[in-house]
Amino acid sequence: MDPELEPHSSGSDGQEGDHPAPKRVKRGSVRRKPACQACRRRKVRCDNAQPACGFCCANETECVYVTRGDDGCKQEMKQVLERLDTLSQAVDNMQNMLSSRGRAAEWQRDYLRIPAGRCSADTVLTWPIFQDQFRESSLITTLFHYSHGASEDRSTESWTLPDGLQYTPDEQIPTLVDRFIQNVHTKNPILDLESLIRSGRHAAEFGLQWDAQSCLVLLACALGCISQPFTTSIQFPQTARSLHDGMGWRAPGFNSSSGTPLREGEAYFMMACRRIGLLRYSVIGAQCHFFAGVFLMYTFRPLSAWNHFYQASTFYRLRLRLVDGLDKSVYEAEQSGASVTQRLEQSLYWSCFKSEVEIRVELPLPQSAIAEYEYPALFPTPPTLSEEYPGRRDQTSDWANSENTNQSPHDDPAGLSERGVYNHVSKLFNEEQSWYYYLTEVALRRIGNRVLNAFYREAPSTWSNIKPLIPMALEFESQINAWFANLPPAMQAYYESDPTLSNTGQRYTTDIQDSISRELSWALSNRFLEIRLWLYQPFLFFAVHHPMSTASPATDNPTCPLTKDGFGIVQGLVESGLDCSNKILQARCLRHRHHGIWFDLRALVTASLIFIALARSGNVSLPNIHPGGLRSHLSRTLEALTYWEDEAPDIKKARGTLDNLLRDLS
Repeated sequence: MDPELEPHSSGSDGQEGDHPAPKRVKRGSVRRKPACQACRRRKVRCDNAQPACGFCCANETECVYVTRGDDGCKQEMKQVLERLDTLSQAVDNMQNMLSSRGRAAEWQRDYLRIPAGRCSADTVLTWPIFQDQFRESSLITTLFHYSHGASEDRSTESWTLPDGLQYTPDEQIPTLVDRFIQNVHTKNPILDLESLIRSGRHAAEFGLQWDAQSCLVLLACALGCISQPFTTSIQFPQTARSLHDGMGWRAPGFNSSSGTPLREGEAYFMMACRRIGLLRYSVIGAQCHFFAGVFLMYTFRPLSAWNHFYQASTFYRLRLRLVDGLDKSVYEAEQSGASVTQRLEQSLYWSCFKSEVEIRVELPLPQSAIAEYEYPALFPTPPTLSEEYPGRRDQTSDWANSENTNQSPHDDPAGLSERGVYNHVSKLFNEEQSWYYYLTEVALRRIGNRVLNAFYREAPSTWSNIKPLIPMALEFESQINAWFANLPPAMQAYYESDPTLSNTGQRYTTDIQDSISRELSWALSNRFLEIRLWLYQPFLFFAVHHPMSTASPATDNPTCPLTKDGFGIVQGLVESGLDCSNKILQARCLRHRHHGIWFDLRALVTASLIFIALARSGNVSLPNIHPGGLRSHLSRTLEALTYWEDEAPDIKKARGTLDNLLRDLS
């Protein structure tokens, strides 16, 4: 108890009643010293003895105290959240910049929705410079005509196990779950990892069940099979042949006779799909659909992935309606602090929302009901700010129990002590680093959606009148730069500032935490480049279709009365767009299979088409590039597309389209 409050708690009857002391006593009594971690996990009273409490002494266990007020990690995370909140509010003020276009109010209300497929490679192919060579959605039509790895009649009926593929043994499950945590969960920290590890080891010892927990374990195994550390991908990339003929990369200690990691992952995924239909409208049901979508993105099936992300969002939305009744109950829960379940729900909301939007940027698909609901919290609550931290993981939530009725609470296979599982998770997963990345991703998703709504609600032809877009572009550019400047140093362009990262044979490290750090910073760099290209694309369109030389400025265009200063600003934005496109070509052609690999390749195609359009027009000088040398400039892009095209028919078509355009250009 606070020493200053002790006299008030033991004062006499008459005199204390006239003062506000009793209220202080009530508040002070709640602010007792926190229990040690062992007592918190077992939910027993702790006597707070130092250096070890009585319970730990009696049981000969390690006694660890964590003082939340002195937790440096908590303070750092609070600072990051404060920065994000400040910048997010600044972005909200962008509505003033849109008032001149007469749609500010609509844009501000509808930031949860985006215009689908308006800034993709397919849209660039419809620009006038290509003279109607391509119809709308010319590249993505293959996604709707073909199904991945199966004939049309089979694929439209159900998921089926490929011929000759055998199920892998259960004893591999813990190893695969660990790989999932290291390689996949770091980008979407939406699971209770201790619960997942326990479920995985329980399945390895007692066999898989038909419950939701087993479904989630199988999806983790599927992703564990096909994922690998970032530095391993760039140091020892698979050849195009090894990717499919059984010679692909395999983690040390992981042995199986059932074929390549892709085929093994497919086997686990098929087993999970047989259980997905049994899921209830719960958070864990939504989590299963979400990671099914992640697996399908890893394996170049964006249309099927969108279906699972859509289902995850629907499960989540229905869960709110069925369990909470009214949305306001969630808001009220937010006011009283985030519990474990609420924190997981927050993260799941943002992951579902982000994943749906990412696909709709490229494909003209509908939005789920999650877009009708604005979550009360601007950002998900990091676990280090939760009242339960760090004794949060063992708490049993309603969604974990509601579907796992077959597992006995007394089952504790292979020495799964609470301390042992906690330490195991700590070795696999850097929580602080992952949440820095995740919070920034959420923030960038919000500002990215605003850029899309500001510039892409109308057809590209409206960009010929570029003047009204200039002040918005400058303000958005300022906001994006502010976001970048407020990143933690370790997250600021780690990949871009370390060119040796992509050079085979140099700076390779087997340290998994270093690999995760590199991947997260690389992914954030790609996200910034993506949003910047959305911002600059209207100005690149303008440069393609209007003279940009200083001797003949675009001020001759009666629909675009640019001043000399305005023309100079447009030139600067075009140059920034060229620089951004070049960086995309350099950064996103790595042969690293991950959740965003399909988006990487689509971004490469978009940037390449912009260069081809500029070369065709001749309105802008391309530094160190002449039309005959553009193929050499895009060689790494063509190699990356060729590397993956056997798995993705739309990528194969895009590579062929680039080849033909480059041939015509030369």
